[in-house]
Amino acid sequence: MKKILYPLALALSVNAFADNHEEAPEPEEMTLPDFSAMVQMLPEDDIGLLGRFHFATGTTDFDAAREFYRKLGYGTSQGGFPLTNTHQMAQALGMDVCQYELVKGEVLMLDDSLNSSAAIDLLQWKIPFDDAPPYELPNHIGMAYAAFLTTDLAADMAYLKSEGVEFLSDEPYGIPGDRFAFFRDPEGILYKLMETAPPHGDPEEDMHIVAMPHLGINVSDFDTSLAYYKRLGYTNVKPLPETGTLEEARAYGLDQPFKIKGADISLGRGDNNVIRLVQWIEPFNPEPAYPPPINRIGIDRIALPVAHLDRAVKILKDEGLEFLSEVAPCCSGTGEDEFGIVHLIDPDGVFLELIGTIDKRKSEPQPAHCPPLEIKMPAS
Repeated sequence: MKKILYPLALALSVNAFADNHEEAPEPEEMTLPDFSAMVQMLPEDDIGLLGRFHFATGTTDFDAAREFYRKLGYGTSQGGFPLTNTHQMAQALGMDVCQYELVKGEVLMLDDSLNSSAAIDLLQWKIPFDDAPPYELPNHIGMAYAAFLTTDLAADMAYLKSEGVEFLSDEPYGIPGDRFAFFRDPEGILYKLMETAPPHGDPEEDMHIVAMPHLGINVSDFDTSLAYYKRLGYTNVKPLPETGTLEEARAYGLDQPFKIKGADISLGRGDNNVIRLVQWIEPFNPEPAYPPPINRIGIDRIALPVAHLDRAVKILKDEGLEFLSEVAPCCSGTGEDEFGIVHLIDPDGVFLELIGTIDKRKSEPQPAHCPPLEIKMPAS
């Protein structure tokens, strides 16, 4: 995983980080990109956040979910990851087990995407697994939904409805070229389908999704969370309208006009990915974000590559930011990787997975109470 997939994403991020914006060469397998020059150029307090790699979501039926996302346009994927891993990796996901186990898992790629941050880490957990339903509505605190950009919203809605997909409203809100609607995937996970230009999709295609413009994160205190995400690197801030009519509210599945405090925040470099950060004032749902472990149905984490993970973690720990665990070498299962993961916990408990190169370290043995490490690979 770290030798093939992560370098691909990070090579794209490095390309976007560079000033010349030249197209990145195709990354070679079995190598890691060298970030040493970039690290040396960063200010001392800059964690070197480069972009968004993917968001992760769980499923009770991987094959059915995979087929659904294929219909949306996620035709390609990266698989072959270990189904079990080290105790350190389990701890990194907040799991109190010797080893986790997956049924299946792949990172799905949106075909011909206009942005590099549209990937989905689709996982079916076996041990441990929380089958509680995902958030019911888009105003729940936490990582509530992801947005898809389409070039023909009406056609996509018609196709998805013909496939039995549930929308939160009968009609989209807005006018052609500037409208949106929310739908649920087969297990209830929320997605926003939005159109920002006059319809111009290929009439021969079933779906017309071309990008993932933003990820919706709802918070309990906008000012606190904005300062937090600015600290990570989301320094571009575009305020959102503070009220919504009943007609717009119905597109969110709500039954009353709403009041919010929010903004679209984005990185000032890298892939410029956007988070829609919103505090819902009315109606307000006080239920907290998904608790650990990270093993459930619903969008429960985003992966954010940094130039050097150990360096980024030290900077943030020195400032008192909270982590779910220590850094875990990832992801071969040997514990000897030069790549690692760790999860930040934002002020509302949202999990932000930092990924990046780490200093070489000795592999840690399994705890004394655990059986010997067994790495299972998916069937070829």
